[in-house]
Amino acid sequence: MLNLLIYARAVHYAATIMAAGVAFFAVCIAEPAFRESSGDLLVTTLRRRFAWIGWISLALCLLSGASWFVLTAASMSGQALAQIYANDVLWTVLTQTDFGNDWLARSVLVCVLASTFVPLFSANGSASPWLKAAAVVLAAALVGSLAFAGHAIGAEGAEGIVHPIADVLHLVAAAAWVGALAPLALLLAATGRDAATLVVAQTATLRFSTLGVVSVATLLLSGIVNTWYLAGSLDALTGTDYGRLLLIKIALFFAMVGVAAVNRLRLTPRLAVDTDAAAEQSARRALCRNATIEAALGAAVIAIVAVLGTLPPGSHADHHAAEGSIPPDAAFQHIHGEDGMADVTIEPGHIGTANASIHLLNDDLDTLVARQLTLTLTAPAPGSKPVTRAAVVDADGTWHIKGIALTTAGNWTVAVDALLPSNKHLKLAAPIEIDPK
Repeated sequence: MLNLLIYARAVHYAATIMAAGVAFFAVCIAEPAFRESSGDLLVTTLRRRFAWIGWISLALCLLSGASWFVLTAASMSGQALAQIYANDVLWTVLTQTDFGNDWLARSVLVCVLASTFVPLFSANGSASPWLKAAAVVLAAALVGSLAFAGHAIGAEGAEGIVHPIADVLHLVAAAAWVGALAPLALLLAATGRDAATLVVAQTATLRFSTLGVVSVATLLLSGIVNTWYLAGSLDALTGTDYGRLLLIKIALFFAMVGVAAVNRLRLTPRLAVDTDAAAEQSARRALCRNATIEAALGAAVIAIVAVLGTLPPGSHADHHAAEGSIPPDAAFQHIHGEDGMADVTIEPGHIGTANASIHLLNDDLDTLVARQLTLTLTAPAPGSKPVTRAAVVDADGTWHIKGIALTTAGNWTVAVDALLPSNKHLKLAAPIEIDPK
């Protein structure tokens, strides 16, 4: 199920960034460039192609978003996909969790944004300035709201303000740059056959270059903030799966920046200077090729982001390593959610009778108080019946369950359901490996 969740997240992130990116590109780059064109057929063709990108992206956004929601609900409940429809799990997750509320708001945003796409991508370009502004705002809200389904939410104090703002800006900037690369490549490929259409390519490239500089600067600054909060230390950055994937993402980002620098410093000036037609055409083709390369690198970054969202941040893993509190023969899992997280330890972590301890934490790594807590364990064998046990809390705030029968080795599912003082349920689930005896 984890692999399905990663795929759903990757498609959803890509579709959202593309939907927002094509809106940004149409309003800020394409339509101003089209005013320089005398070829109605070219403009009509490009608007139609941009419309295909926008509508397909929105459709994928809805479909992948629904898959993400269902898979997350199953993960939170610890139940199989077939069970969650009959047990009101979907309604509970939708109405009682931050993830569900954000998903509902994002679904509404998709529908409202779709209503602006009809005039925005019409063949005659009938969208008014007010509607274009609304499309940009809605697109920014849609892609920025992805931050509320990630690790930036749940912290307190200054981090609870700075980190979400940085994440929202990071996502909007990514859409403005990465999401606009495919429309740019289409425009560059369709223009340049004569002097009249080459003017469109020149104008679009210059405007995209300016937007790219602003986007890259925003990505760099917001990325530094996110890395500071999520990596925590150099050891966590290099010694955890989360940190190593984050380093690969950073390397891909700088590779994209390198390609973008070549575009801005070498190719864009050659395209913009109206002196040598052959040189201009060569620059246009090179820009089209480089935009495609950047888009491919951006797709790799999005795939990594999809995986990162399923892993505990390096700062949390670093904290647990520093504590040195995991017994050598125990099975351990750190589960991170929107409203809190849990450290689940099963000792011994092999077949037989074991004891479980659960420590609830907030994003500041302080103990999260709960009124009651249940733990559900499901064996890996198909059709296994989940076993749910109530936990007892000690003076340190750690919850304990004794005498759990572990009958099978393999990848079990552990689910935590904690009733918080606010009467809100914190539901977390993840796999945990039980060894043979």
